[in-house]
Amino acid sequence: MKPARTKTPRKPIVKKGSQTSLKDPVGVYCRVRPLSFPDQECCIEVINNTTVQLHTPEGYRFNRNGDYKETQYSFKQVFGTHTTQKELFDVVANPLVDDLIRGKNGF
Repeated sequence: MKPARTKTPRKPIVKKGSQTSLKDPVGVYCRVRPLSFPDQECCIEVINNTTVQLHTPEGYRFNRNGDYKETQYSFKQVFGTHTTQKELFDVVANPLVDDLIRGKNGF
């Protein structure tokens, strides 16, 4: 006879806006780099400091239904085309390095 399988406990559901002491284990950042050639069409638009919107390139503007398709994605932080390498490092990597030096986990 097979032993009974136990189910993996589910994580508690946290509703939007509720207070919790849990932190996101992974922060996802987005860096929008400048185009290689100034005459290239850009299909990424920075909406705000956490959101980008993707536009279909010219000539591919419509999907099968003939609709214009735009998609938005959210990140912990979005860095635009004018962000320097140092600014990016100071926000993304430096806090992790400081935590590692202080003996904290590198997450």
